[in-house]
Amino acid sequence: MSPFELNESLGWFPELPKMFRADYQLGNYSQEQIEKIMWKYLVRLQNSSRAWVRIHQHAPETLTAAPLDILELSTAHGAQLEIWRSLGHRVHGTDFNWATEDSMAQSKPATQPWQRKLMTNLRAIAHENTTAPLINGWPYQPIIESLGLDVTLHNGAILPYPFADKSYDYVFCYQAIEAYGPPAEWGRFVDEFCRIARKRVIIGFNPIAVTKRNKDVYRQAEKQALLDIMNYNRNGFRTEAFTMGTTRAGVHPTACKLVAV
Repeated sequence: MSPFELNESLGWFPELPKMFRADYQLGNYSQEQIEKIMWKYLVRLQNSSRAWVRIHQHAPETLTAAPLDILELSTAHGAQLEIWRSLGHRVHGTDFNWATEDSMAQSKPATQPWQRKLMTNLRAIAHENTTAPLINGWPYQPIIESLGLDVTLHNGAILPYPFADKSYDYVFCYQAIEAYGPPAEWGRFVDEFCRIARKRVIIGFNPIAVTKRNKDVYRQAEKQALLDIMNYNRNGFRTEAFTMGTTRAGVHPTACKLVAV
C-alpha cells in the first residue's frame, strides 16, 4: 500500500484511536537491537494506520463482532493483532526469525535527523510486559514484547502448521505467502489456512518481486497461482472477494477473502 493510497484511504474510515498513535515503548532494549528493525516499521502510527485500513477493507465485520479467535500468520510488528485485541478478540500471531546475516535484515544506525529523534522517543520509556532472552534473527521481538502480544515463532514454509483443525475463527496472512514457497505451492498453504479456520481466511499479496518481474516463467506461474486462489473452492471454503490495487509495480492482486461454505 503506497503512502498516497494509505492517506487517501484513511479519510474514508473512522479516525484511528489515539491509543495506537503513541510511539512504541522500547526503553528495555539497546539501540543496536532496535536498529535491526526496518525504520519504517518502527513508526507505530504508520503500522497502525495500515492495519486500520486493512481491517476496514478486508474484515470490517471483525470491528463489531462478538469475541473471535483470530490467528495472524507472519504478523511482523503485530499492529493488526493489537487492534483486534482492543476490540475484545482473542488473538495469536506467528513470526519467523528470518533476519540472519545473509538476509535483508536492516541493522542500520540512526543517521537521519528523523531517525535520531525517533530513536530518542522509542528509548524514553520502558514497557512493563514480560521479556525473554533476545532471539537471534527475530527483529520484531522488542515491538511484540512491548505490546504484550501472544506470538510464537514458526516457519510458514513447513507444513503442517502447529494448530488444530478449525481452531481459529479467522486466519489472516498478509504479504507472506510469497516467502513460504514458489507459486506452485501456494495452493497447499491456502489448504492449510482453511484447515485451521472456521469462518474466514484473508490473504494479502505482494507485487511480483523486482528481481522476478522480467522472468516470464515466474510471472506466468504466479499469475496461475493467483487465478487458482481467485477460483478457490475446496476444503469447505470458497473465494468470496478478490481485490486489485496499484503500486509502483503496476496493477496487481492485493487481497483475497475466503468464506466457509
